[in-house]
Amino acid sequence: MLPGVTVTSANDAAPSPRSDPRLVERLERVDRDAEARQAWWRRFGFWFPVAVYAVSRLYVLVAGILLAKGQIALPIGLERIRISYPLPEDPGYLAAMTNWDGQWYRVIAEQGYPRVLPRVGHGGIDMNPWAFFPVFPLTVGGIMKVTGLPFDVVGPVLSTLLGFVAMYLLFKLVDQVVGRWEAIVAVVATCFYMASPVFSAAYTESAALLLVTAILLLLRARRYWWVAAALVVLSLTRNVVIAMVPVIIAHAVVRWRQEDEGSHPVRLRWGLAALAAWAGLLTWLWPTIVSAVTQTPDAYNQTMLAWNIQTKVKLYMWWDLLYAYWGVMGQVLGVLGVVAFAWFMLSRHSWRWGPEIWGWAGAYPGYILLVTSTTPSRVRYALLAFPFTLIIAWFLKLRWWSRWRYWILGGIVIVGAILMWWWLEHYLIIKDLTDDLYP
Repeated sequence: MLPGVTVTSANDAAPSPRSDPRLVERLERVDRDAEARQAWWRRFGFWFPVAVYAVSRLYVLVAGILLAKGQIALPIGLERIRISYPLPEDPGYLAAMTNWDGQWYRVIAEQGYPRVLPRVGHGGIDMNPWAFFPVFPLTVGGIMKVTGLPFDVVGPVLSTLLGFVAMYLLFKLVDQVVGRWEAIVAVVATCFYMASPVFSAAYTESAALLLVTAILLLLRARRYWWVAAALVVLSLTRNVVIAMVPVIIAHAVVRWRQEDEGSHPVRLRWGLAALAAWAGLLTWLWPTIVSAVTQTPDAYNQTMLAWNIQTKVKLYMWWDLLYAYWGVMGQVLGVLGVVAFAWFMLSRHSWRWGPEIWGWAGAYPGYILLVTSTTPSRVRYALLAFPFTLIIAWFLKLRWWSRWRYWILGGIVIVGAILMWWWLEHYLIIKDLTDDLYP
């Protein structure tokens, strides 16, 4: 069932004058109306996500400065990692934040994409910049040309600044659709998620989260032409645009069920069907560009094979991963986890999210399981699965610990900060080349 109507239960929260969901909704609407009359910089919906993100970035800055002192020298010619720009040991914070994929983005920013694909001895295509989508690195390159600043300044700084906008839009989306408490949890849990240091690195997570939240806001506002344009940008930022197809379908079905299709319902249905098809077709936009420019059929897929990444269904890999970690019990727990999530998505608790967030909540995890590989990057990919934070928000509003929910949220911040340090030290910062951990 799709989330067509906002339904909650008083049993979900502690008994209090604010436990009636309809009363809470009215009070929050009054609060938002009063807040809208304030100067923009004084509004809670602005300064809270900006402040939380700023605190988390200061923490990453301190952790990165300290941990970068332990990074090894990275000369050209290492066997386990491609190095295009050698770094000394203890390269400093900004240089360390351009590790791994950041080196490839620097190649694109400074040199662009090659027209001739490099080949290895057996004739296959070698690793090359075409594996990486162009919006972020070309934007960095443009800023570098205008300002004269180097990549190790522009890349991490731009990613960090885009994160500010992404957090503001995330808070705005959840606050409007679900509620203020849920928006608080979404921003806090995302900013202090284990892999959130990547928001400060020369990676595309900040840009991707910004675009995903912007598209959901535009779809909710029914600005369909803007949605179509934003989908193009997303398709050239990260290969996740296919997950927007179920989101658009959910949006269309709910408008139909609620008899909210305006004066031209048939035209609207065809338009939304075309928008969903557009999102699906955009999945092949970048591969088509790669083949056209290099004049090599299937160039993108062949390039991905250089990283041993195949663009096909990979659910079996997750099944094998669970067994490798915890045996049969891991596989059982994995199935139970999927069943529990499916139950929650079909229950009234998720209907309050609206069709846009609800659709993304189901489509993106499904995309991860079916399409992505079980590489260490899976931890980073989960950053876009922000609706999981709404499950945390719902859980903390249950009557058993509702009165302690802010304390528990503070505990989540502390645990998250510890895990952020660990992730930064073991994934992004390169202290040795004896394991396979990378962001």
